[in-house]
Amino acid sequence: MSHLQTPAGPTPGTAASRIQGMNDLLARNWWALALRGAAAILLGVLALALPGVTVATLALTFAAYLLLDGIFAILAGIRASRHHGRALPFILEGIVSLIAGVVAALWPAASLFALVFLIAAWSVMTGFAEVMGAWRMNRTHGKWAWGIAGALSIAFGLGMWVLPALGLLALAWGVAAYLIAFGVLALATALRLRRCHAGSNRSGPTAMPMV
Repeated sequence: MSHLQTPAGPTPGTAASRIQGMNDLLARNWWALALRGAAAILLGVLALALPGVTVATLALTFAAYLLLDGIFAILAGIRASRHHGRALPFILEGIVSLIAGVVAALWPAASLFALVFLIAAWSVMTGFAEVMGAWRMNRTHGKWAWGIAGALSIAFGLGMWVLPALGLLALAWGVAAYLIAFGVLALATALRLRRCHAGSNRSGPTAMPMV
């Protein structure tokens, strides 16, 4: 008697299937990560080119990045929910970025200490989220690049307490260097995700052999 052989893969409902679903979701939303990386590089270059940097201009520059980052993360979360994926991590990260961006934009004349605390808190929180996300990613999906990006965010957040002691210019350069480095790692991860997504689309559903 003939029967269908189901392809090997994780059993639905198991931890392996949930992790695979998360990786597929990341691959489908590679464009959102690419936009976040491009925005980080663009604003990092802008921060380097700022003439006569002040706390207000630095705050507004970082606020612009946080708002863009939050919007792209929430868009990825909305797309995830449409595909019955786990949208909560994307949306929470986006909300944190939006709140921090609004605070920085509405309070540009805040003290240097307030700006440092805001950036440091945001960087450490999102860094931990990125490291946890990378922990569950497949190696082919840019696991190491995204993990390094998360570790960079945590290190940058902790290092923010040292940079102001070196002066406002050092703080501006530190923010710029972080944005550019993070942007490059985000783009590298997005390209790996795009490659995996394109490969899965080309392969399509595999036929089940009859025996």
